[in-house]
Amino acid sequence: MIIDMLAHIGVKKGEDYKVESLLEIMDRSGVDKCMICSQLETVNNEYIDECCRKYPERTLGFAVINPWDIDGEEQLEKCFKEYHFYGLKLNAIRFGYSADRHSVLDPYFDLCRKYKKCVVAHGQSDMFSIPDKWAEMAKSYPDVPVVLYHIGVPMMYERACELARDIPNFYVSTCGSYVPVIKMAYEIAGPEKVLYSSDAPFGDEIQEIEKIRYICQNPEHLEMMLGGNAEKMLGL
Repeated sequence: MIIDMLAHIGVKKGEDYKVESLLEIMDRSGVDKCMICSQLETVNNEYIDECCRKYPERTLGFAVINPWDIDGEEQLEKCFKEYHFYGLKLNAIRFGYSADRHSVLDPYFDLCRKYKKCVVAHGQSDMFSIPDKWAEMAKSYPDVPVVLYHIGVPMMYERACELARDIPNFYVSTCGSYVPVIKMAYEIAGPEKVLYSSDAPFGDEIQEIEKIRYICQNPEHLEMMLGGNAEKMLGL
């Protein structure tokens, strides 16, 4: 099974990306299931829930929350209790906080721990969301899986790989990463710590799959990275 661990759908300025468009791409790419979350600029978790109810065999809903919202915790609990989403998508750059700011993020990690959900996060080499900051949250919540998208590119990929190796509940995901970086993650952190993602519609599903296949010819390891690890993490 191939599971894409990141796609953004919905409306934002200049774009209206429907779930049906994503399904067409998945069919061409051979992707069985795809994590879907709201566009960050116009958060709409209700639309994600609607998509998951319409296409339950193909979609895996994740919540997007602005942690500064007064009712942010209530929003997230609704996503877990009523929508049965699989986890929480965070982006410190988009919403303006440091990724290790416990006073802002602890309530959301507490809910993820309570409902046994995972956290997936934008993690390049931006000041507020460098890999070490997300790793701090992972270490503080050892029972909450934390998945770092982009593997710390362009300047902190080696550190991201080391953290994934050393922290049991810290993982990396491949979207937007260079082939040598994915190879480094595979060799340093191991295949059990790498998850495939495309960042559709901004990234190309087929191209992102081929990156992983290029750096690894071991069938067992390919199965883990392309879907097995995600399947285990999400309890599918």
